[in-house]
Amino acid sequence: MTTDLSAVPTLVRAWAVLVPPRTAELSSFVLDQRAGESGPRAAVDRAGRRHLLVPHKDDASILVVEPHSALTTSSRLLTFGAGPLNYVDIACQDPSLRREFDQICADILEAFDEDGASRAAERSAQVIGRWRRLLRTMRSRALSPEQRIGLFAELNVLRALASEGLADADSWTGPEAAPHDFEFNSASIEVKGVGREADHIVVHGLEQLDELDGKPLHLVIAEVQEDVGGERLADVLAETEAAVARSGDLRAKVNKLGYSSEDDTRMSLGQVFMVQVTETFPRIITRDLAAGVPEGLSRVSYHLDRAAVIGQMRTVSLDEIKRAIK
Repeated sequence: MTTDLSAVPTLVRAWAVLVPPRTAELSSFVLDQRAGESGPRAAVDRAGRRHLLVPHKDDASILVVEPHSALTTSSRLLTFGAGPLNYVDIACQDPSLRREFDQICADILEAFDEDGASRAAERSAQVIGRWRRLLRTMRSRALSPEQRIGLFAELNVLRALASEGLADADSWTGPEAAPHDFEFNSASIEVKGVGREADHIVVHGLEQLDELDGKPLHLVIAEVQEDVGGERLADVLAETEAAVARSGDLRAKVNKLGYSSEDDTRMSLGQVFMVQVTETFPRIITRDLAAGVPEGLSRVSYHLDRAAVIGQMRTVSLDEIKRAIK
């Protein structure tokens, strides 16, 4: 995959001057002064998402629509100063991929320089197809089965809380390498998704089962199993995005974890257990080490026996988790 990097500085200038419009749908920037009003444009929408608009005269049915993809495409009739033109609209839904989006734009602009509007939809579809395959490959390698189960469990909890206005994307702190998966003013929540065959639960670090800022810490263990009648991660994510105020922030977090919209594995929640973590709960935290963390030891993880810890927990519904933060 070759990238015409000469187009990137122009894009950088465009993103620097473009601001989300207040009333119009898009603010745009002409990328090729020689083409004038009828040339490709960089644009941003009211939500701050970045778009590349490429005029086309060929059949737009070749564009593959993937509504939950980090890259979305459509053909739109738009007017900028001159008369209306049909544009291929390529939008970046994930702010964390802005650097990659610049490279995608550069590839498409290079193709446009070669064939102009006569084949712009076809060439754009080819470029986007290559990049989508690359991004899917990268992400599928990053998300293990255990991580998929954990993400499914955490998104189910976030969906339940956000649907009642009790949480937003910034409440979900696990993807930011914070000690716990969720932080609220009144409490912390750590969520562990476990598969049907797992006999232990992995605790990552000495802070994961330790209270933060004196707040109560609740441990939630959610049993997750593959189920042909269950939900895909994409289904849970779409409903969670609809429930939170800043869906772009949520999308960036799941993509950072290695999420792929192409994962068709269907899963369902089994039993859900919860307990407030106190001194009597089995755990290892920093103050348990009399001499502190040994020098040269950068990361600690340990296993909890699943049967033993669940025996100290109570079965709950997702609705009951809400009471922990109210």
